[in-house]
Amino acid sequence: MLLKLRYLLCLILFIMPISFATEINGFTIIQNGELDFAIEWDESSDRLQSRVLYGNPSEEGLYIIRVRFPAGASTNPHHHDQDRFVTVIEGIWYTGMDASKDLDETLAIPRGGFMVHPAGAIHYDAAKNVPAIVEIRGWGPVTTTQVE
Repeated sequence: MLLKLRYLLCLILFIMPISFATEINGFTIIQNGELDFAIEWDESSDRLQSRVLYGNPSEEGLYIIRVRFPAGASTNPHHHDQDRFVTVIEGIWYTGMDASKDLDETLAIPRGGFMVHPAGAIHYDAAKNVPAIVEIRGWGPVTTTQVE
């Protein structure tokens, strides 16, 4: 059980860029159905999964990523050195705004909700009963620091 929890607590375990897009006159277009096809989540995994849609979080510039939280998955308390902007795409995403990691004290943000994680603000994130998918936008490079 402890080993399983350690896997669940990793912030981002898998990053893979999306290359399924249409280019027209300099515009990049990914239709919703195409995006669903291009992002192949491993639904049997109990680990967080992440896909880069645009840019690169470790390089200078705008990046956009999607992260899938399986039901019951959570991150350890942490903070980022840059602001991050989070939109809930699917499910209900839970966030705690301290270092307690008390899942009973999290705020539920359902599909369509939005949150700003200010630079340096300690928080933790989770999905409880159903998986959640969030889209995170920010300016790289970004550093994530785990909090004891």
